[in-house]
Amino acid sequence: MTECSLCSLLNNGYRCIMEYPLLTFILSLLIVVLFIFNIYCGNIICYFPRNCGLGDGVLYGGVVTNFDYGPQSGPHTWQVSDTNQSPINIIEKDARRFAIRELLMWNHYDDMPSAVKMENNGHTVVIRAAFEGNTPTICGADLLVSYTFVELCFRWSLWNNEGSEHMLNYRRFPMEIQAMHRTGPAGDNISSYDLLMVAYFLDISSHNPYLEPIVQNLHRIRKAGSRIEIPPFPLVYLCYPFRTGFYSYGGSLTEPPCYQGVEWFVYPEPLAISESQLNEFRQLLSADGRKRIVSNARPVQDVAMETRVVNLNQYNPMGACAMTDSQQSDVAILE
Repeated sequence: MTECSLCSLLNNGYRCIMEYPLLTFILSLLIVVLFIFNIYCGNIICYFPRNCGLGDGVLYGGVVTNFDYGPQSGPHTWQVSDTNQSPINIIEKDARRFAIRELLMWNHYDDMPSAVKMENNGHTVVIRAAFEGNTPTICGADLLVSYTFVELCFRWSLWNNEGSEHMLNYRRFPMEIQAMHRTGPAGDNISSYDLLMVAYFLDISSHNPYLEPIVQNLHRIRKAGSRIEIPPFPLVYLCYPFRTGFYSYGGSLTEPPCYQGVEWFVYPEPLAISESQLNEFRQLLSADGRKRIVSNARPVQDVAMETRVVNLNQYNPMGACAMTDSQQSDVAILE
C-alpha cells in the first residue's frame, strides 16, 4: 500500500466516523461484545461439552491458571455457596439401598480407539480418545438416557494417605480416576442431569499393567501445556465396567466454576496402582512451570450433607425402589 493510498484510507475512515457517529458507535460496541463473548466462551461456556466439540477436551483441557490448589488461589478462595457440591464423604451405613431394575451397561469400552491423546493442563492429566466407529457410552441402571464418554482425569497427592477427592467412610485413597460423560445430542430425551462423572478409587498395591500406557508416557508431558498422542488402548483399561454395587448422588464439577447438575457414580472397590507408578504422576509440573503437582483434590464439601441423598445401587429385577433387608439378601444370592 502506497503512502498516498494509506492517507486516502485514513481520510475516508475519519470522514465516515464524523458523518456516521451512531453507526461507528454500534460497530465499536459490537466488537467489544464479541471480544468479551470470546473470553467468556473460552473460560465458562466451554466447561460444558454440549457447547463445544467432543474432541476439544473442554472440561479439563487447556492450561488454566486462574485457580490452583495452593494457599493463594486454592479451593478456599473459589467462593461457591451452592449446597449440592462435590466431592463428598460417602458413609456406607447412611447410604440408601436402592434397587435398580437393569444392570449398568457399558457399550464399546473394549473397542480400540483410532487415537488417544494425553495432556498435562497444569492441574491434572487428561485423557481423550477418538473413535472411527461407535463412541463408548453408559446406559441402564436408573439412567434415563445414554451418556457418551468425553474424557477422564486423575487426582493424586504427594502422600499416600490422601489424593482422592471423594472419601469412603472417612478414608481417602492415594488416587482417583474421574471419567466424564455427557448426554446425547439435542433431540434425545432429557435426563435430570446433563453430565455423568464416574469415579474410581486407586489404592497402593501390586503393579497395574493396565496403567502402563499412561505411566510410560508421563515423562513426555512433564511440563504444563504438553499434549501428546500415545499408542491407543481400550478405555476399559482405565474404566472398570461395574454393573451393580455402586454409589450415586447429585453433585457438581470439582473445579471452578463448580457447576452443579452432575450425576456422580462412585465405585467403592479400589483398583490397583503401585507406588512407583504413582510417583510418575508426582513428577508433573503445575501451571506455574516450577512446582510439581503435589495435590489436585478439592476438599470434601459437607454443606447440607444431612439432606444429601446418596444411593447404594444394587441390581434387583423385581423393581426399582428402596430395598428391604430380605430383598438385599436375595440380591446377594443373585450376585
